[in-house]
Amino acid sequence: MSGRRTIPLLGALTLTGLALAAPVTPAAACPRAACVSYGPAVALGAGAARSYAVWDGERPLALGLALTPGALDHLPTVANDGHHCYDLDGDGRIDPVHECSDGHEHVLDLPPGAPAPYSWLLLNWNPLGHGPPMVYDWAHFDVHFYLQAKAERDAIRPGPCQVLVDCADQATATEPVPPEYLPPGYEDRHLVEPAMGNHLVDPAGPEWRGGPFTRTFIYGAYGGAITFLEPMITVAELRSPATDCTAVKRPAGWQRPGWYPDRYCLRHHPATGEYTVSLEGFRHS
Repeated sequence: MSGRRTIPLLGALTLTGLALAAPVTPAAACPRAACVSYGPAVALGAGAARSYAVWDGERPLALGLALTPGALDHLPTVANDGHHCYDLDGDGRIDPVHECSDGHEHVLDLPPGAPAPYSWLLLNWNPLGHGPPMVYDWAHFDVHFYLQAKAERDAIRPGPCQVLVDCADQATATEPVPPEYLPPGYEDRHLVEPAMGNHLVDPAGPEWRGGPFTRTFIYGAYGGAITFLEPMITVAELRSPATDCTAVKRPAGWQRPGWYPDRYCLRHHPATGEYTVSLEGFRHS
């Protein structure tokens, strides 16, 4: 994939030997050694998904999503779960294909002591992909690491504008992010969704230039603020046995203090069979 570069991996980030560790508070339980803590699991496919964090003392090494081997099997094939719908034509019925959005959503709590500014994780399974057409309409997962509180995200309503979003919320979602907080090259193409917000994209990705979509990194925005960081990955890419990390384009500054990544990584862990998607290379800002 054009623009991808392989980055050396830290041995501490292999979950072998840590995968069955009980959830712990990192600062209290591993002040001088790498350890992992997990959030509670939710059912996915024929397996489960949960969040995790890897720490080296008080420094976060990774914040991610772990999928058990069966999680990629027997996934739903219908377009969405009907959570976010709007009767666009006013006929008193909901067309699940054209009047609902956001795929199949799974809300995951973060592990104890997860690094700031992250507050929760939203995993969306999109069996038919989503718009824009010919860009992201491949079966894929959206992995949202939210900075925004869940109650604020929940208040972004469905409605008749854009991708089935309330028109007032559409206007709020597209308020410009100040340039110093906007990653280089990223653009606002008004890709607003209910219960998510705006999606700022990197048009340098091959999927925007006629190439295939395999993975990308999106910044979420609402009310002129960055609200989530989002790796998007096709199922085929996630199933690859290779370990691969991709550099993240970072803005000059951040609106909220905390730990921010310089890469995101996909891994398959042979010892456990788990697949992971993680933010790594954290620097405090």
